[in-house]
Amino acid sequence: MELRSVRTKMILLVTAILVGGFLTTNILSFQVSKNALRTTLLNNELPLTSDNIYSEIQSDFIRPVLVSSLMANDTFLRDWVLDGEKNVGKITHYLKTIRDKYGAFTTFFISDSTLNYYHFSGQSRVINKANPEDGWFFRVRDMADDYEINVDENEEQNNALTIFINYKTFDHNGNFIGVSGVGLGLHSVEDAVKKYKKIFGRNVFFVDSGGVVRVSSSGEIANKNIKNINGMKALASESLSQERGSFSYSRNGEEYLLTTRYIPELKWYLFVELPESQATVGIRRGFIENIVIGLGVIGVTIVLIIYVINIAQRQLEIMAVTDKLTGLGNRQAFDISLKNILSSRTRTKEDVSLMMIDFDNFKSINDTFGHIVGDEVIRKSSSFIKSMLRSSDVMCRWGGEEFAVIMPSCTIVNAKVIAEKIRDSVMDEIFVGQDIKRKMTISIGISVAKDNEDTDEILRRADYALYQAKENGRNRIEIA
Repeated sequence: MELRSVRTKMILLVTAILVGGFLTTNILSFQVSKNALRTTLLNNELPLTSDNIYSEIQSDFIRPVLVSSLMANDTFLRDWVLDGEKNVGKITHYLKTIRDKYGAFTTFFISDSTLNYYHFSGQSRVINKANPEDGWFFRVRDMADDYEINVDENEEQNNALTIFINYKTFDHNGNFIGVSGVGLGLHSVEDAVKKYKKIFGRNVFFVDSGGVVRVSSSGEIANKNIKNINGMKALASESLSQERGSFSYSRNGEEYLLTTRYIPELKWYLFVELPESQATVGIRRGFIENIVIGLGVIGVTIVLIIYVINIAQRQLEIMAVTDKLTGLGNRQAFDISLKNILSSRTRTKEDVSLMMIDFDNFKSINDTFGHIVGDEVIRKSSSFIKSMLRSSDVMCRWGGEEFAVIMPSCTIVNAKVIAEKIRDSVMDEIFVGQDIKRKMTISIGISVAKDNEDTDEILRRADYALYQAKENGRNRIEIA
């Protein structure tokens, strides 16, 4: 009855441990996966989306640039200017035809000789160099490039925000005669933003240098200033002062991931935003599925544990990690410790040294004094050597009279110093017994972990160094 009670308590304890451990592991795994996904999105996926959208933006502007180029090289336009700009109706009809044919928001031409501003609706006005709003014409006239893309208010059409393609126009001899081009209305950009959101599944919006959201795929923040939007106002200054950026913030109880990029053609910033809940929907679903499946597996496992408890007990004994003779870790413990320490090294970048120690001519101890004495020597010597190691060092019995020591945060130079101290001390110590007074020596092989090196390789080199120490006369230290 007492045994049943103990077994029941043990089963309940194991169940609690399995369930608790499983839930803890899955929750931690979910958090790690979530953080890893978050990092990947911020550092890779969202910037890549931003680059793709930038390519789309450039592609969307190819056609209006070609139309502007067509106008700038049109024989009619050149001849009309060179003929003295006599018939305004002709240029008006020409500009209106181009506008209607290519679906532009506006079309225009400004003559360099008369400074007349011709619009598809007729002659608008005469530009003036003293007028700051007309400064763009003189800037274009003097620039080296053939054209520019510029966002500005369209004075001829109720100051509507327009994306202008300003193209330099030359006569047949290459002399500058004016600037022609087309303008895209803001609705064209809005349509493009909706297209980007549909293609890439991200919130996309353009922000001017003052922080005003000019175009957005989300009506929630359209025409607002990011300096006044909860969550975004904390990163406004930083996001508007650099070419690229990656951020995370909270808005209305939702976590968002954000990348920004400056678009020099528009002089706007491209913001690509993704709700974190949308990004993690897959791993959340996987997390729930894992919980359901895992708890089912645990239930089956508990039933099997009850049925084979005696076999499980024997397996636990076999899997014990302590060497019975010395109290040190055995080879299994060594393998686990080395793997964990090498894994930590990938983060810390600190040196990890491995020391293999073997007593010289130990067989003669067993042959002369017997295995009981030999075991006593192994027990005493292991304790003696361990006392000379650092608290962070991990010493295990490798087998027979051979020991392995893992030395984290230890350079090969320091490892050799410690090894030399051990070798000297062992020679001065008596392990067999005061009445026999048999002194012993050891050979030591040392290796230090290299980048991208697995456990087998560092072991192989340390073992080879030990072999060299034996071959070179014993009672010495070799490094591989």
